[in-house]
Amino acid sequence: MLKLLLPILFPSWRFFSSVGPSPRIDIAWLAEKHAEPLEWFPFRPLPERVGVAVGLQRLFYNPEWNERLYLNTCAEHLLETDSAFHAQKIAERLLRAVNTGELNAGSALYLVFRVRALSKEAGQLKDELAFMSEPISLQREPV
Repeated sequence: MLKLLLPILFPSWRFFSSVGPSPRIDIAWLAEKHAEPLEWFPFRPLPERVGVAVGLQRLFYNPEWNERLYLNTCAEHLLETDSAFHAQKIAERLLRAVNTGELNAGSALYLVFRVRALSKEAGQLKDELAFMSEPISLQREPV
């Protein structure tokens, strides 16, 4: 019986075969479709501190974190395969954030996002551009 319980209580740290780069999603606003982004902003940056009460609540109910994990998984797949499907899913979530008011586009007509890959090599933090989207129109299509 103890032989069956030990792997549950003490999982192996070799669960992951390797640790890959950590993706970060940044966004930029464009006034024109072919303009160059001037300033990039992190999408849903992690808070510097989380209080004890909020931390306990997040143990049981945290839909924002689930959404963040989904976007992170899509970004990881982009790092691995450069899949148009995963880029589309990230774009859909960003547009939803604009439409719900989470992101304020101001007078911008387009949104562009990029995925950066953060990794550590020889003790140095390496930050590489892994993917950059085409401009995404913020104007609603006429029905």
